[in-house]
Amino acid sequence: MWKHKHYRNTFLIAAISACLPAAIIGLFVYFIGTANIEAEAKRTHQNQVSFATERIDSNLAHLETVIAQWSFNLNLSNTYGNLDVERDFYNIQQVIYRSLTWIKASDPLIDEVSLYLDKQEVLIKENKGIQKFTSKDSLQDYRALVSYQRDIYWTDTITRNPNAAPYMLVVRLPGGLATTEAALIIEINAKQLNRLIGELEPGGEGSTMLMQQDGRTISLGLNPINQPTELDLLVARVIGENEQGSYVETLKGQSYSISYATMKRIGHIWKVATAAPLAQLTQPVELLSRLVIYSGCFGLLLALFLSWFASRQSYRPIRKLALLFRSGKQSSEGTDELDFIASEWKHISRESQMMQERLDTQLPTLKESFLLQLVQGHLYFLNEKEIVDRMEQYGWDVQNTIHSVMMIQMHGLSHHEGKFSPGDEQLVTFAASNIVGEATNGRAMACSVINFQDLTVGLLIRFAVDMSEADIKATLYHLADELASMLYNLLKVHITICVGKSTRSLSSLADLFDDTRKALKYKKLDEQQQILYMDEMMPEGSHAINYPFETEKEIIQALRMGSDTELYQGLDHFLAALQQQSDKEIQVRQGLLQLFGNIQNTIMLSGFNPLHLDEGETLWEKLFHMDPKTTIQTIKDKLIAPYLQEMHQTQDIQLKQLVEKVLHTIQETYMKDISLEYCADLHGTYPKKLSVGFKQVTGTTFIDYLTQFRMDKAKRLLIETDEKINDIASQVGYQAAYFNRTFKKHEGITPGQYRERQSK
Repeated sequence: MWKHKHYRNTFLIAAISACLPAAIIGLFVYFIGTANIEAEAKRTHQNQVSFATERIDSNLAHLETVIAQWSFNLNLSNTYGNLDVERDFYNIQQVIYRSLTWIKASDPLIDEVSLYLDKQEVLIKENKGIQKFTSKDSLQDYRALVSYQRDIYWTDTITRNPNAAPYMLVVRLPGGLATTEAALIIEINAKQLNRLIGELEPGGEGSTMLMQQDGRTISLGLNPINQPTELDLLVARVIGENEQGSYVETLKGQSYSISYATMKRIGHIWKVATAAPLAQLTQPVELLSRLVIYSGCFGLLLALFLSWFASRQSYRPIRKLALLFRSGKQSSEGTDELDFIASEWKHISRESQMMQERLDTQLPTLKESFLLQLVQGHLYFLNEKEIVDRMEQYGWDVQNTIHSVMMIQMHGLSHHEGKFSPGDEQLVTFAASNIVGEATNGRAMACSVINFQDLTVGLLIRFAVDMSEADIKATLYHLADELASMLYNLLKVHITICVGKSTRSLSSLADLFDDTRKALKYKKLDEQQQILYMDEMMPEGSHAINYPFETEKEIIQALRMGSDTELYQGLDHFLAALQQQSDKEIQVRQGLLQLFGNIQNTIMLSGFNPLHLDEGETLWEKLFHMDPKTTIQTIKDKLIAPYLQEMHQTQDIQLKQLVEKVLHTIQETYMKDISLEYCADLHGTYPKKLSVGFKQVTGTTFIDYLTQFRMDKAKRLLIETDEKINDIASQVGYQAAYFNRTFKKHEGITPGQYRERQSK
């Protein structure tokens, strides 16, 4: 076989290809690659500095936001200018001192908090009390703070605290166009700021610093600010002479990568810089390059042996993978398989990333919508296993858990101490749900907050199944008491909390929430905080009840949903179950009358008058004297059928109005990332109902209508403008690659081809 020229040439090429690359790569890395590694290290170093700068900027921005919020919440019963610091005990002790203490505790970067009163010429500190100025120079420094043009700003003019950083945050009070009467002064904790900056220093061998735009140093990280090292001085000089980026400088024979980034503070620009030695990055590369050369020489014999086998086997998996990617697509002759695979893989990765981003964006809304539908009874058609599977898909751990229910109701918005007024119901409910969520976050039990948008907040609490009933009750009572006190103190509205019962069945949650909500009606009107307990209000009896409650629940749910077939089948099943459980005819008659009353109550709650439906005919006495089958048939004919007819007529009108609103939403926000779930949540319905209704009214699905609408807009932009295709894709709500594929799928040609054809 060696005599054959083609085989010999192929074998020699394979052998040389197997041996030479390792040696070439080693030499390249050793002589040339070091410079590239340094450049890559500089880029990596710059990225690290940028990321760290964003984190530091986030901490300082959080501090600014917190202080700005506190300046609005520092409400006195008098103005700052008219405040009597010697006699006004309430404002000084109960408001100012307490607020200053809370402000200091709100962020670890705060070292000291002071309030300067300009008219009184005093300085109030949270830990030292009221201080008067001993010198006119010091007083003039503080007066300069209140005359500054900005409402909130950073300054380094009067910092005298050795434990504080040279910069402090000042908030003029009150802000805006009003005459400034006071200044809230926040001194930054130097140790905390130095620690935050010092975390950038790699292994203690480099340098980090925070500087002002004019070159003055704010922090040197772990080094004292008054004792800069030679490296610190070098870093300061480099960033003063160069623009933002990364540079390599040499000090005492050692190379350092110096990078810095800027961040905007109020009225200032600060620079975060760091220097890291390059030796610790390049030394491993030099050693690795030598090993590559030695390994290439040592592997020569092995490479000669494996070349023949590798040349035949290496292409086989590539060919299989290329055929797999080309399944269902046209084969493009002359295209390199590896390039094709890489292109397809990038495309799949981009689509996967887009889908993941959309899922992450929509997941909280989907979870909230699912839980709201579950507790309101709209998911009655799901059995226990299906509910468990759905909840686990959304990220809830519901295996081997006990579920407890709690309802929180706010009322008394208009009382004299309140912060809200009628019309703020949704705002109050939103604020309460956020407070409850923050209060329950991080506790041993898992809690889910449900915002009912009607001054009512639900709380679904999950405990481990091995937890005793007494411990569960004690935990719920303690939590209810804590939430009632917290909500009243923060919102200044009356709070009523009802602690419901517990269950291991997820399908019974709707009934538990309904019973707990009804129990809220037994609250006392004049109490500011009150807690009701279902176990104490509604004790369970021991008598046997021959009544098919579960079947009645299915009937009521089908009645609410307007499901004709399920409703009529449920009535027949109810009669059969009632006759099977009862041994006397009077019990069957009483059960049917009970069902009749509950159906009437459900119809009334849905906004329909039963007397209007049965044309004023009184059915109670007639039903009592009928046999059971005739009673069921009469309920169907005289009550159910008229109700369903009027309900469907009303639903058709409401459905058309709903779809019209959704169409308007599409026309206004088609350029954004909207979905069926988003529109359903925006217009107060659930996705399944909107999907069916949209198809019924428009004759097409939601996604098809949205896609066609976007394509029409894109075609108009392609014809009427000269904008780039990527920009047009962004304007109609798509990423460039996905837009090209979607456009070609609908029009048969690419956007560029469409524009060219229309221009001709």
